[in-house]
Amino acid sequence: MLSSTELLPLTTGLQIVLWIEAIIYLGLGLFELFDDFQVRPKPWMFTEGRANGWLVLQHKVGHKMHAGICFLLGFIAANGLFEGAVTRFELELIFVSFAVLMPTILALLPPGRIGVLGLILKPEFWLQFVMFALASDLVRPAVLGLCLLLNLWGIIVYLLHTRRTLFVPYRYETFRQDCAAAEGEALASRMDRLAGKLRSDGAAQ
Repeated sequence: MLSSTELLPLTTGLQIVLWIEAIIYLGLGLFELFDDFQVRPKPWMFTEGRANGWLVLQHKVGHKMHAGICFLLGFIAANGLFEGAVTRFELELIFVSFAVLMPTILALLPPGRIGVLGLILKPEFWLQFVMFALASDLVRPAVLGLCLLLNLWGIIVYLLHTRRTLFVPYRYETFRQDCAAAEGEALASRMDRLAGKLRSDGAAQ
């Protein structure tokens, strides 16, 4: 384990991970932080013929929180690349940033194949494993324990809460129905393709 002031020169593996993080998360964070004049209210945000300010506000708060976490994760990675080395605290921040994102991903998986795709296509899912393989011996055990607990919490919420309350009954048909009601048939059709629910003629099964 590194001391609190010791610098770790970047290995090839860490450089690759930091470049991926910098490109994905710094780019996404910057875009979402400054997209205020581009984002339009979603169809489900309209009530009585106009955008409901409360719904827009609640959605934007979550959106900007996501932007903030992504920006910080990307900034830490970019700083490590510029310096050519990282401290233990920077490594621990990377671990914790992934661990903070993962409970939401794990807890809110939709039913069926689309849920599996939603998990394996998340870069933080794979990068977290890579960080454990490359640098778990360089950070404090308490930090690793915190990361594991946060991931475990996401799984517990998924099994004991999401599957019982989010889509009732918990199956793809319910997910599709809610998706179409909120965003329209066009989005629901895209979900069908991701879920493998289209026949050869293009119609939903």
